[in-house]
Amino acid sequence: MTNEKRTHKQRLAKLREVFGRRQEIARQSGKKHDVSIAKICAEADVDKVYLHGYRLKEDAPERAEYIAFKEEVLEFQKNLGAGFEKSEDKIEIEELNRRYKALLSDCEPLQRELAYFKAQSSNDLGEMDQNRDKRTQLLAKVAELEYALANTPKQGNVAGAIAARIQKHAVSPDNFRAVGGRYKFGSKAHEIEAWGKAYKELDELLSRNLKMRLYILVGLPCSGKSTWVEKGTVATDRHPVIFDATNLTSWDRYQLILSVSRFPDLPKVCVYFDTDMEIIRERNRTLRTSGKQMTDDDLTLLHSKLEKPDPYEEAWIDELIVVRYRG
Repeated sequence: MTNEKRTHKQRLAKLREVFGRRQEIARQSGKKHDVSIAKICAEADVDKVYLHGYRLKEDAPERAEYIAFKEEVLEFQKNLGAGFEKSEDKIEIEELNRRYKALLSDCEPLQRELAYFKAQSSNDLGEMDQNRDKRTQLLAKVAELEYALANTPKQGNVAGAIAARIQKHAVSPDNFRAVGGRYKFGSKAHEIEAWGKAYKELDELLSRNLKMRLYILVGLPCSGKSTWVEKGTVATDRHPVIFDATNLTSWDRYQLILSVSRFPDLPKVCVYFDTDMEIIRERNRTLRTSGKQMTDDDLTLLHSKLEKPDPYEEAWIDELIVVRYRG
């Protein structure tokens, strides 16, 4: 519900703060939906009627500011759709592609010319002596260009080359559940210890002097979280830190957010795994070791506790990613 106790100045400041964050998200995704007026107003807790000039007198200066802000958002959406608004990653990818194509364009004619001289040389040994200097120059130029090509990420793999510079760090209470080489789950005391160690590791990672983004996974056991940690795509503008746990309820997630509250500028992404229960049960039976397998009753109980994350209800969510596995 809109906070009516704030001044118009405070509301406009919050709108601009959310707009700035949403701009970066939209530049990464290329989607206007990520910077919609509805989303900005919902996150800023400001009724969108203000942006249409309602509830204020015609000559009120705040009314003009709200309308100007709306026009600024619409202009950004227009530029995003036209391809003028791009993230630094996309700009770098385009520049690398351009350089790669230019190198190919320079190299191919020289390779053809070199092939011609080789053919001439094999047919006439006399001509080989006459053209030796030319061949030497061509070989040197081709070697130089081929070296440049080998050290320039190829088109189609540029994003992967950029992403390769970013190292994922995953934190999970599961990493601390082994006792004496055996996996232990269910003991209350041991669970408290495992979660305490996980929170400590998370705090240490987030304390680094780096720009980071926190990915909070939400899903039942065997829903695909660990696979996503290994193979899932993350944004490359910040160093990704992943908290891999079930995080089933909004209260569970709230406690986690409280534990990282001393990092106020940390973007947070919620990754929700919407996986069929039959798939989960099958994976539990066939992919888990006997020490980690759960009973069907336990899985059903966990499923009953699952609360789907809602960015409109859980204000900490800067971005929501839904991963679906269907039978």
